[in-house]
Amino acid sequence: MTGCGQAAQTGKVITEPASNPQPPAAALELQPPAELPQPPATETPSSPESTAAQAPPETPKQQASKVTRCHTSMLTGSLQNPEAGAGQRYAELTLTNSSGETCTLYGYGGLQLVDASGRALPTDAKRTPNPGPSLIRLAPGESASATLHWTAVPHEGEPTDGPCAPTAARLEVIPPDETDPLSVTWNSGPVCGFGSIDGTAYHR
Repeated sequence: MTGCGQAAQTGKVITEPASNPQPPAAALELQPPAELPQPPATETPSSPESTAAQAPPETPKQQASKVTRCHTSMLTGSLQNPEAGAGQRYAELTLTNSSGETCTLYGYGGLQLVDASGRALPTDAKRTPNPGPSLIRLAPGESASATLHWTAVPHEGEPTDGPCAPTAARLEVIPPDETDPLSVTWNSGPVCGFGSIDGTAYHR
């Protein structure tokens, strides 16, 4: 083994080892090299049963179910936990997965105040960064919320001897990345500041 290794390392090719002299040519003619008999090749006819027995068992591929975003038709909405103090108003705009499938919410949605006849009222929805967007997975029956904040104090140019703005009957809510709204009952009074509402991204 050492000699082979050394030859390979030095790059020399040994053609006639001294310990193995070649036989005379006559001996080569009289003594043809012996050939070992090879066993006859046998072919076993394949059958569906034998092929199935030899083939490795197939492992079923587990395909992860694709979870899509929550569409408007999969959700219901409500205003919860209203808070009032020092002219400031807060509420949780909650969306609940009312479908039978898991879906995801990510980011901010759209808002529009409307009166009882469906007429749009002044609305100025603004995004607040805390908390910011995060991917929320909603199983059937689970909910996520956006925290809303607005003021009940009239701004310059708004009436001060009565409601600062018409009181909305509903809030039209557009879920993130959707275009169709869903209606949420609004029972939180007028929104001063020309309809300005601050809203966070949806969160748990």
